[in-house]
Amino acid sequence: MTPQSKRSVLAVAGAAIMLVLSGGPSDASASASDGPLLSPADSTVRGIVWRPPSASGPALRQLRRIAATGATALRLVGPLPADPVFARADTLGLALFVDLPVAYVSAAALRDSLRAARPVLERLRRLAGQHPSLRAVGLARGANTSAPAACAPLRTWTQKIQDWSSSPSTYYVTPFPASADRCGAAVDRVLLDTRARPDPAARLSRWQAADAATGLGALGTWVRPGVGTGLRVPHSPERQARYLETALNNVIGRSSPPAPVFVYRWRDGDRPALPTRRHGLRAADGTARPAARVLEGVYRGTQRVFAFPDGATPSRTPLVPLLLGWGILGLLGGLYTQSSFVRQTLSRYFTAHGFYRDAVREGRDVGRIETLLLLGAVGAAMGIIGALAARLAAPQVETGLFVEALPSALQSPLGAALAHPAATGLVVGGGSVVLLFGWGLLLVAVARLERPFTAVQGIVLVTWPCWPALLGMMVALVAATDPPASPGVLGLVLFVGGLGTTAAVSARVLRDFWAVSRVDLPWVFVLALPSPLVLLGVAATICILEYEVPLRLLWHLLTRT
Repeated sequence: MTPQSKRSVLAVAGAAIMLVLSGGPSDASASASDGPLLSPADSTVRGIVWRPPSASGPALRQLRRIAATGATALRLVGPLPADPVFARADTLGLALFVDLPVAYVSAAALRDSLRAARPVLERLRRLAGQHPSLRAVGLARGANTSAPAACAPLRTWTQKIQDWSSSPSTYYVTPFPASADRCGAAVDRVLLDTRARPDPAARLSRWQAADAATGLGALGTWVRPGVGTGLRVPHSPERQARYLETALNNVIGRSSPPAPVFVYRWRDGDRPALPTRRHGLRAADGTARPAARVLEGVYRGTQRVFAFPDGATPSRTPLVPLLLGWGILGLLGGLYTQSSFVRQTLSRYFTAHGFYRDAVREGRDVGRIETLLLLGAVGAAMGIIGALAARLAAPQVETGLFVEALPSALQSPLGAALAHPAATGLVVGGGSVVLLFGWGLLLVAVARLERPFTAVQGIVLVTWPCWPALLGMMVALVAATDPPASPGVLGLVLFVGGLGTTAAVSARVLRDFWAVSRVDLPWVFVLALPSPLVLLGVAATICILEYEVPLRLLWHLLTRT
C-alpha cells in the first residue's frame, strides 16, 4: 500500500469514527445546515450554560441540539465531559467556557480551593493544547469577590494560565454589582450572574461603564413546578419566556462593546438547590419550554417578537394563614371574655407585675385549660410566622444565592422548608410548643428544690412573656398581604426583631422565675442554658462549625447583591 493510499484509509477511518461518536449521519448535516445564522459583523457570543451528561453518547446528542439553536458558545458547569465532547465542539465551531469546581467560597478560602482544583486545571491544560474550542477557564463562581483578599489568588492563577501555550482567557462568575465587586482587574473577563434580576442589561452597562471586560454569565429566570400557565402567573413557563425575550433583545447587538451572553440553562438538573426553581430551557425529561423557542429565534435571527397567552392572575392573599390568624385572635378574645383568670392575669402582668408574680408564687387563680390554650396560641402564632417567612423568602433572588452557597448537607433541608411553607409552619409552631413546655418543666423541677411548685405554674411563667409572638404574627400577616417595604428589608426586620424579642422574652421568664421560686442565682444562669434561644443558638453554632458555613460570604450575598 502506497503512503497516499494509507493516508486515504486513515482519513476515511477518522471520518467514520467521528460520525459514530457524534450520533449518526444526521449530526454531519446539523453542523452545516443547523449552524448559527450570524452576520459576519456580529461578534456577540451567544451562549448557554450546560451541565454535560456523564456519558459521551447523551452529551454528544445534546451538544448537537444546542448547536442547532444558533448558540456559538457554551459555559460548562459540573464535572468535565469526556474528550469526544471537546472534539465535537471543535467541529461545530463552538467556544467552550469551562468552570472550575470552585463555587461560593470565602475570600480567605479561595486560594486553597483553587489549589485543590489543580488536577482539573492540568487536564484543561492538556485539552486546551488539543482543542481550539476551549477558549476560557472560569476560576470561581459566586466567590466573595466583594472582599479585596480574593483578588490576589485570582490574579496569580490568571498569570499561570496565560503561560500555557494555548493561553485561554480567564473569568469568574459573580452575583455582585460593579459597585461591590473588587476583583474585575484580576481576570481577563467578569461574567455576571443576573438570574431573575429585573434589568440585567442595566447591570451589564454599569460594569462596562467601569471599564471592565464583562458579559452575562447566567441570564434567565425560573419556572415553578406545578404552576399555572400564562403571562400573569408568576414563574410560569410563559413568564420565563417573556423575561428571556426582553433581556436578550436588550443585550444582543446593543451592548458596546459586544458582551458574551450565556442563558441559564439548557436543561433542568435532577437535584436543584431549591426544589421550587427550574431554570432550564428544557425540563429534566427533555421537554422544551416556551423559552427554548425564544432563545432559538433570537440566536438564529429568525424571530424577536413572541406571543404568549395571558392566563389568569392568581390571588396573592395567604388565605389559610389569614384565617388561622383571625382564629387565634378570636380564641384570645373568647378567653378574655369568658375566663376571669385570663382577665386578672392580663391586668396584673401589664399593670401590676408584682401582683402577677405573687399570684404565680401562691398558685392562686391558675387556670390549667386556659394556660394550655394560651401555649397553643403562642405555638400557632409562631407557626404562622414561620410559614409566611418561608413564603416571602422563597421567590427572592438573594434566597437562591444564599441556599446555593450553603454546604450540600444544609441545602436540602432549607430548600425543602422554603418549598413547603405549610410544613415549615407546622415544624416551627410545634417546635416552639415543645421547647417552651420542656423548659417550663425544667423550671418546675428546679423550683421544687426550695418549695412546692406545680407544672401549671411553670407553664404560666414561660407562656405569658411570649405575648410578642402574637404581635409578630400580625406583622407577618401585613407583610404577606400588603408589604410596606421590600422583602429584603422586611426579612431583616423580622430576623433582628425576632432575635431581640426572643432574648427579651427569655430574660423576662428567668427574672420572673427567680422572683417566684427564690432559688439561688446560679441556678437561674444554669436554667438559661436550656432556653429556646440558647438551644437554637447552640444548634446553629454546631452546624456552622461542622459544615464550615461561610458566614461573611452569606452576609455579603444577602446585603450587597
